[in-house]
Amino acid sequence: MLALAGLALLAACNGEHAAVVRQSSVACDRACLEKLIDTVMTAMVAHDTARLPLVAGFRYVENNQPLKAGQGNWKTVQAFGPYRHYFADPESGNAAVIATMRENDEDGIFTLRIHSIGGRLSEAEAVFTHDPQGAAAYIRLGKPADDWLDTVPDEDRMSREDLEETANKYFGGLENNDGKGDYSFFADDCVRLEQGRRTTRNPPRKGDHSTEGEFATLGCRGQFEMGFLGFITRIRDRRHEVLDVERGVVFSIAGFDMDGRTRSIDLTTGRNYRLPPYFSASRTLQVGEAFRIRDGRIDRIESTRHEFPYGMRTGFHATYDPSNDVPGGAAPDPLRSCDATCLVAMSDQLLAAMTSRDPKQAPLADTLHYTENDQRLEIYDGLWGTLTDVGANRLRVVEAERGTILVIVRTVETDLPGILSLRLRVRGGRITEIEAMIIREERAGAEELFRTRLPVEADPGGAARFDALFEQPLLPAQRRARLQLVELADRYLDALARGKGGEVQFSADCGRRDNGVAVTGNAALRAVFSPYALDCAAQLQSGYSAYIERIRDRRVVAVDVARGLVATSAYYDIPGTLRQVTGRMGADIVLPPVLGSPYTLAVQQVFRIDGAAIQRIESVSKPLPYGARPAWRDR
Repeated sequence: MLALAGLALLAACNGEHAAVVRQSSVACDRACLEKLIDTVMTAMVAHDTARLPLVAGFRYVENNQPLKAGQGNWKTVQAFGPYRHYFADPESGNAAVIATMRENDEDGIFTLRIHSIGGRLSEAEAVFTHDPQGAAAYIRLGKPADDWLDTVPDEDRMSREDLEETANKYFGGLENNDGKGDYSFFADDCVRLEQGRRTTRNPPRKGDHSTEGEFATLGCRGQFEMGFLGFITRIRDRRHEVLDVERGVVFSIAGFDMDGRTRSIDLTTGRNYRLPPYFSASRTLQVGEAFRIRDGRIDRIESTRHEFPYGMRTGFHATYDPSNDVPGGAAPDPLRSCDATCLVAMSDQLLAAMTSRDPKQAPLADTLHYTENDQRLEIYDGLWGTLTDVGANRLRVVEAERGTILVIVRTVETDLPGILSLRLRVRGGRITEIEAMIIREERAGAEELFRTRLPVEADPGGAARFDALFEQPLLPAQRRARLQLVELADRYLDALARGKGGEVQFSADCGRRDNGVAVTGNAALRAVFSPYALDCAAQLQSGYSAYIERIRDRRVVAVDVARGLVATSAYYDIPGTLRQVTGRMGADIVLPPVLGSPYTLAVQQVFRIDGAAIQRIESVSKPLPYGARPAWRDR
């Protein structure tokens, strides 16, 4: 009972040759809206925006990121169909579709919401969900059930307001579901599809939470009355975009937050249900949820879902605005300084406070700015409610002159291992900024839904130990000034972005790790991605990184001159359009299939530089939707 959405936000014309026109008052009926959806899908498959009828100021959002039409999955989607379920609201100009799609030679689910002004596109928000199993279920269905398309007699039609109110009752009963509400808004014969699969009145079978035992056998109302869905702790940014009075149908978009604090549920049946490891971490599912409503009761539900970083706002009309106020916090003391020892102690205090869920253990400023995986969250949300243990071995880069420290450490959230990269900024003896990026172990029962995969999965065990070189001070003759260290690290990123080396000097024993895994000199990974078997110099020189479109939004996080350490943050845009790279050393380099879909990689890395040579690179990288922007870009 969880789901999807895509979004929109862009002020300039999207696509150089698109037919941009001024707004018109000419109406667009159901057939017109459905044709407009088909026009968008045809343009996507053709990778061509030239014939799109756009109003001035057209806005496009894909997987919650504002893009130009033609970017992202526009370059990689191969086909749509055969399943297509249209929803239309001629009165508001909104329409939507749930469809199957093919991208990177794999079937998936596509959801699109558009807004029309006089038959021209003013908004489009799309979500591309890589779910082959869900797509297969939809393909087996072939088409939506016929009763979705039935026309309601004039005398039985509900008002737009009543349709919206009924849909809101559904979300209200689902949020913090305890089985004790009034669920009479469900019809007795209500049926729900989720990702193309029926999730009500099924034979009992072992599967994920939505097909577990007794729950799978119940109808819509019985499932709510069971109190099984209490792990959904907040439903926000609700938008009822399509209110189809003629057919009695509503299409809604919402964000389902699961804060990860609920580990078991006392069901109204008397049984206690222990949630699987997936719920040990904070999750957000954005849903596209359609309701068919008759006489004030929901009798059909079709839901799509897509997991995004916890707390991500929708691209249109988001209302969730996290507070920066810290209860019990204090203003920084401008006369108080914090040296390197102080910064290390502050980071240790913060981690202890997070694992104990007691913010009073850390000296937090009253207006602390907190982000997690690039989402601005309420203070004490996210990891503050899930983190249960952190490792004793911690890689730190401290720059007391700027009041900053970066810490990389192994974590556990109840039963889910991970790697945490944590940046703190301290002013006047108080922590004023916290930037957290958490990478979790992807395994059965805890895998992020529909996630972008990396060539090599993270190994949190690797963060239980770090190379001793990161702790060793350099001899004075081998040290470089701060500016020189920053330039050397930036030179590496420049070479990576250009897909060629030569300008970067490495030590003979240079090694690089990503998410706890050695990705240089690792012969065991040769079959996964051949460059991972090369040393640092040969790897960069090979030109393997040509699949990276650009490296942007670079920041220097902290620099430790005495140890030759530079901590940086950057965003790698990967368009997914290449299948192989022409190697600069002869043979072509075949790219892993997982690099065939667009995404952006948020990378925080620590360089150890001896003299002018890079000795070690330790990085933490998190896949995000293509085009994602850092929360700290303007700070």
